[in-house]
Amino acid sequence: MEVPKRVREEDNKVVMSKLPRDEFANFKKLCDGEGKTINKKLRELINHEVNSHFGFPINGTKKKFFVPAENRIIEMVEVDDET
Repeated sequence: MEVPKRVREEDNKVVMSKLPRDEFANFKKLCDGEGKTINKKLRELINHEVNSHFGFPINGTKKKFFVPAENRIIEMVEVDDET
């Protein structure tokens, strides 16, 4: 019988940083204004930065379509269902 590993605990890493008091206060105001917790906002910022440099993987097929009215070819990706 296989023992399930703990939910997400082993997959996570902790990130810490020291900020000057005024920078933290401004960041806290930003989070409060958006109605988000500090951790949620940090995760969003980190994910945005990582995805802008590395992108994110998708499964699908690349297709080309010719649009005669505009006389151009459009490339699209048809994304596969995750189910």
